Amino acid sequence: MDSPIILRPRGAEDLTDADAPALAEIDAAIAMVVNGHATRVRLTALPFVGRVAGIGAARAQAAGVMFHLEGVDRSGVLTVTVGPAA
Repeated sequence: MDSPIILRPRGAEDLTDADAPALAEIDAAIAMVVNGHATRVRLTALPFVGRVAGIGAARAQAAGVMFHLEGVDRSGVLTVTVGPAA
């Protein structure tokens, strides 16, 4: 009997140079909300956001703000919303 495949969550050590800008945008959105410069920040069509969404969600949770990854409205387009604590 074959064992099920269990995928390891992506960690910061797995980031590529292409992932870094998306994570930087998420970090900036979190900082804007935490510091009161914005109530809610929406990041739309940000390249590679799906690859770093788990890290972004963990960072938002640690900062005490909401993180929501919205489904694809257009092919390949994801939207991240960072907002006040849920």
